[in-house]
Amino acid sequence: MTAVFVLDAHGSVVSGSGADGLVDRAIALEAMASGRAIRTRRVTYLPVAGGLLAVSGRRAPRSDALRPFAPLAELLLASAGEPARLARDLHDSVVQTLYGISLGAGTAAELLHGNPAHAEASLAWIQETAAAGLTDLRGIILRLRPETLVGAGLATALRGVFETLHNAPGRSGWGLELDADPVVSPQVEEALYRIALEALGNAARHAEASQVTVRLAGDAGHVVLEVVDDGVGFAPDAAFPGRLGVRSMRERAVLLGGTLDIRSAPGAGTVVRAALPTG
Repeated sequence: MTAVFVLDAHGSVVSGSGADGLVDRAIALEAMASGRAIRTRRVTYLPVAGGLLAVSGRRAPRSDALRPFAPLAELLLASAGEPARLARDLHDSVVQTLYGISLGAGTAAELLHGNPAHAEASLAWIQETAAAGLTDLRGIILRLRPETLVGAGLATALRGVFETLHNAPGRSGWGLELDADPVVSPQVEEALYRIALEALGNAARHAEASQVTVRLAGDAGHVVLEVVDDGVGFAPDAAFPGRLGVRSMRERAVLLGGTLDIRSAPGAGTVVRAALPTG
């Protein structure tokens, strides 16, 4: 079983569970002090800016296999003061996904010599997993961006969210319809930005959609945001009764006197519609 840990400059585990008995703090500090990777029988320690990336397994991986993930570990260390959900997303979603890709690549390389057909299946899995990991990482980076992005105006902010997530492989069917750029309060602007980010992230990760459209319309009193996809859909009440993302979207809208409706059914796509007063 593999495990991924990120340690700060003091050798304390910032992300990852079950480090006791696996991570040797003395060796971790030695690796950081020397600036060189150390590989033991079970764990490889790779120094990164601000700390250390440690990966365990039945056999410790080579340090060069970990280097592509160093920037991600550095991002997690840099966000250590951010909300706990962000750090959890970085570790549970992106770090583990990308390390899984690394293992899959190793398996495919071994199979190429003895079982090419199975190697092809492994390579297809790597491509799919890489696309999902990239989507997660793009969403996390968007959440780390300064709030000045939102201050540029609602339409500009939504265009930035859309373009960042759209510029990934397989997103040619995404569309943007900004029928208005309403003047809204900073609170409404940020709420709609966050709702759009969450809805687009869900569409990219879970919907298996070929078409995703973001719409914005408004008048002097109200603004409406819609994120529509033609994906697999779900039963909202049964599937997401307490999921953090859906709950947080609804709470953001309600707190500002608005509403958030989610229309979906298995096989029928999903529409996320947020309607808020402009002020």
